[in-house]
Amino acid sequence: MAVPQPAGLISVLLDRTARIDERDDAAMDLEAYAGEHVVQALIDVVSSPVEDELVLASAAESLGRILARDSGCPEELLVSLRPDARRIAEEVLRASR
Repeated sequence: MAVPQPAGLISVLLDRTARIDERDDAAMDLEAYAGEHVVQALIDVVSSPVEDELVLASAAESLGRILARDSGCPEELLVSLRPDARRIAEEVLRASR
């Protein structure tokens, strides 16, 4: 039985035993979805102090695109991110204006 999206993508993204390329693909693909559960999964990744840099960058880009598309730019959310993830998300937000 197939897992419905985006739950399957979130599952892969948050699975630290999955291959990096699979987690990176999941992070990129999640930008096509909306919802608090999608945003929260991406925040979990971009807030982690031990996250792989490739996955972190893709998750931050997707988060920035979702925020630009769906909910603007909540400053309190951005300040909670790791500095490198915040920079990436802010660049995406600026580019979308």
